[in-house]
Amino acid sequence: MKNTLTLIIALVITSITFAQNTAILAGKITNPTGDIVYLRQMKIEDGKRIELLLDSAQLAADGTFKMQADFTAITEVLFYDGNEMCPLLLKAGDNLYLTLNTKMFDETIIYSGKGAAKNNAIKNLSLMNEVAMNRIYLFDEAADTNEIYEFMDKSFDAIAGVIKDYQNELPDFKTYGDEQLESLAHSKGQIKKELAQQKAFEALLKNLIGTDGINITGVDLKGKKISLSQFKGKTVVIDFWATWCGPCKAEMPAFKVLEEKYGKDINFVSVALYCKQDGWIEMATELGFENNIYLDKKGESQIKDWSINFIPRYVVLDKDFKIVDAHAARPSGEMEALLLKLNPDLK
Repeated sequence: MKNTLTLIIALVITSITFAQNTAILAGKITNPTGDIVYLRQMKIEDGKRIELLLDSAQLAADGTFKMQADFTAITEVLFYDGNEMCPLLLKAGDNLYLTLNTKMFDETIIYSGKGAAKNNAIKNLSLMNEVAMNRIYLFDEAADTNEIYEFMDKSFDAIAGVIKDYQNELPDFKTYGDEQLESLAHSKGQIKKELAQQKAFEALLKNLIGTDGINITGVDLKGKKISLSQFKGKTVVIDFWATWCGPCKAEMPAFKVLEEKYGKDINFVSVALYCKQDGWIEMATELGFENNIYLDKKGESQIKDWSINFIPRYVVLDKDFKIVDAHAARPSGEMEALLLKLNPDLK
């Protein structure tokens, strides 16, 4: 009898402890994009970012689900529907209910139950950030940078004010709020830097139009010296790429089509850089482009004035070796229209 009583007490204590440490997330999804939902946590282990699966649940026919996980402290987790995700704050004892319609994922999320306040705050901040960012990137390209900065400062300061209000109202939001304030400040600085770089790049492109092309010199597939000026006398299309560049490789079939279609009248020149020569030889040989140039690290310095900081990048020169477009449309896009404009006899 004594042993039985001890076992019962132990089971009760275990049950209470389990309940105290457990957070429950249940809900209903309209228009689900998958059959299973997931609850995950991002952690840093040995300097690497890893994703831990806390729980998963099969959606019922009506879109309902229920998951749970144990927590010893308030924790940021990620809820995954089949196609999108959203961050949550959960702690032991939370009993959160989520509803959403995947046709407007973020906009339709509603939380209720224990733990809802802090998670509705997260959702509201996410939408505020989205509205501000969309407005920033909708500014006219010709808009004064200071005008954009002023709008950004006002918007981000307003969001920071809301974060601080949530921190005052919701004790559970304090640490998360501090992280968001830090992230907000970093984002503002980073966006301003990117906008400044974009403006400088646009000014560079504008100033390059009509200037002489750079006589890029490298080696061909036979290891012989080759210079871009050898192709003077016809329109020249330069494709800057690297062996590891996925978007570069995605454009190559379209580039090959243009070369096969107009190669007798237009010089298509494939210029590889930022990659190893042996890998380039193998890939360029397989691709079969007519004109190939490889630039080693020393050779890459030749094009610093063109700011080839990202690839693929396409530059078009006219018959006189003057720059027509220093950041031309991609082969799969409007490049053919530009080439036909420069060479009306080809239409």
